[in-house]
Amino acid sequence: MNTHIQCARSVLTRVLVLVLVFALPALAADQHAGLLTIIQPWSRATPPGAVIGAAYFEIINAGAADTLLRIESPVAREVEMHMSFVEGGMMRMRAMPSVKVPEHGHLRFDPNGMHAMLIDLRQPLKEGQRFPMTLVFQHAGRMSVEAVVGGLGATSAPTQEGGAHEQG
Repeated sequence: MNTHIQCARSVLTRVLVLVLVFALPALAADQHAGLLTIIQPWSRATPPGAVIGAAYFEIINAGAADTLLRIESPVAREVEMHMSFVEGGMMRMRAMPSVKVPEHGHLRFDPNGMHAMLIDLRQPLKEGQRFPMTLVFQHAGRMSVEAVVGGLGATSAPTQEGGAHEQG
């Protein structure tokens, strides 16, 4: 009887290992730094010769308020945080030096509001491509995320999700 129990445990252990191996890539999309989680970092493809792009994501905060101080990416010379808004019937943008992440709240960077402006792209962004960005927080520190590039006119994240991990 002990042999049957040991065999069953061995099979169960192997099944659990396989489940974890296949589940980890799916879990990579929502990673944490402290109590912050970055969800679905993505961007749109840019036309040939484009020097400006934008990236989007959501920050979920399960703890105390924090501040996003800056965003960095090797795909662009500079990354600025911008807010889009309508003023006098015209769409406008304003650079934001930092962004507060509310306590036990969320912050969304999307095509209709805040976004990460990728300035002086080193090359056009192509659909299906992935690229790294580093989000730097006042308290949580540095978080590396991988953005997935959707189609040229995409209005939401592609079905493949980027991942994130904490950097010491």
